[in-house]
Amino acid sequence: PRHVLHVIGSGRKRRVTRVEGSDTAVERIDGREFDVPVDGFWQAHSAAAGHYVSRIRELLPATPGGRAWDLYGGVGVLATALADLVGPDGTVTSVESFVRSAAVGRAALSDLPVDFRTGRVETVVAKLGHAVDLVVLDPPRTGAGAKTIDAIAAARPRKILHIGCDPATFARDARTWADDGYRIDVLDVIDAFPGTHHLETISVLTPTS
Repeated sequence: PRHVLHVIGSGRKRRVTRVEGSDTAVERIDGREFDVPVDGFWQAHSAAAGHYVSRIRELLPATPGGRAWDLYGGVGVLATALADLVGPDGTVTSVESFVRSAAVGRAALSDLPVDFRTGRVETVVAKLGHAVDLVVLDPPRTGAGAKTIDAIAAARPRKILHIGCDPATFARDARTWADDGYRIDVLDVIDAFPGTHHLETISVLTPTS
């Protein structure tokens, strides 16, 4: 199905007119349906979301009863993998700035121990406390930035999985991780944007000491 929205302005002045189709698109991962807002975020490659969920399960350790953060979480697709790793006695906090995406996640993952927070990641993380085992972050093409990375590193998670959709901004973020005492243990490079020069990176970071 084709979905067309006409958007004018931003913030409180933002006006959206539906031109064709509905204002949401159904996406399916792991047998779950996500009613994604058309003006929200979804991976460009049709196989990308499922692949990233699988890699999180493969690359991060099972941590029963643990605590995990899903940052820039969108509708919570990657949070499903973290919920598997921490189990029913653990907790996953998914942070997303787009209110409608967080609402979709709450509905789709209502049976999992996932708590959705809305707001800017660097602001919310600073209020989540300093006890976390696993962190997954999938920032926009501009990268996470030093303020966000410093806030995450202050909580000293045991494992971090960072997905970067631009090698240049990921390299900048990797420098900040190194300055904050983390090293790259695994690095995947994925051709997730066929026909373009863009590449996706998946890295696993652990504390240097």
